[in-house]
Amino acid sequence: MASAGLWQRCVAATASTMTASTRSAFITRSFTTAGAVTLARKRPSSIAAITKARVPGLDNPESLHNLSEIHPLLDHYPRTTNQDGALDLETPRAWPQNAPLDDLLKSQADDEVDESSLPHGLTQQDLRKFMKRSLVVKRTSNMTTAGKIPSMYALVVVGNGEGIAGYGEGKDDEVARAVSKATNRAMRNLTVFDRYDDRTIYHDIDHKFHATKIQFRSRPPGFGNRCNHYIHEICSCIGILDISAKVWGSRNPMNVIKATFEALGTKQKLPEEIARGRGKRVVDVQHTYYGASE
Repeated sequence: MASAGLWQRCVAATASTMTASTRSAFITRSFTTAGAVTLARKRPSSIAAITKARVPGLDNPESLHNLSEIHPLLDHYPRTTNQDGALDLETPRAWPQNAPLDDLLKSQADDEVDESSLPHGLTQQDLRKFMKRSLVVKRTSNMTTAGKIPSMYALVVVGNGEGIAGYGEGKDDEVARAVSKATNRAMRNLTVFDRYDDRTIYHDIDHKFHATKIQFRSRPPGFGNRCNHYIHEICSCIGILDISAKVWGSRNPMNVIKATFEALGTKQKLPEEIARGRGKRVVDVQHTYYGASE
């Protein structure tokens, strides 16, 4: 009784500040709500009766959907059939439930590495010996009119440690498939890197990629890789053992990785190029700049 009196006093206090038409509608809704709450407290069985009336067939379990079976519209399942022509329910799911099989198989076929397309005469046996580094794995969202569409992004670097390396990017609903796509694309985008004495770069390099600026320095034997951790992993895949690098400006990992590949792959000048530009023999250039003996 105390709660009912308090409810009435609150409704009366609020209604006193309203106009006549608004006050009558507010009081009607308020006391209707109070009556429904009181009814639910006194007679819980009436709520069950209302639920059964609004949901037909609730008392008959046979009329409800069987969730153990595959729905032809709501479920996407591999179209495998047994000898009787029915769907094979014993086959384990190979793909997510909400992804059509045809789209997944098409995307997988597009990202497969064909041996005939491999550069530098590499074979599938050689690719199995490559090192793989998943340097960037993150969740992304694409904002559309239907809302945010989440996906996973991966950037993978591969290399054999002998002057051949590449990087690739991949996006998918799952991390594993995003990494797999990025790995296959990295295998198809392999690049040969020139190394002096198979351990360092030929000369110092200053390179700018968007808002990222990197300075690479050639170092003597035994110096090691003293640089940004992303550059360190890339140099390990390439096979560069002695180098130092400093990153200025933006340290966005994707920019740092792309700037490293661009600088080491296209910004080095070989001794033959320098000799040809100066009209000298290669042995002179090696002896003057790198201390090589004849």
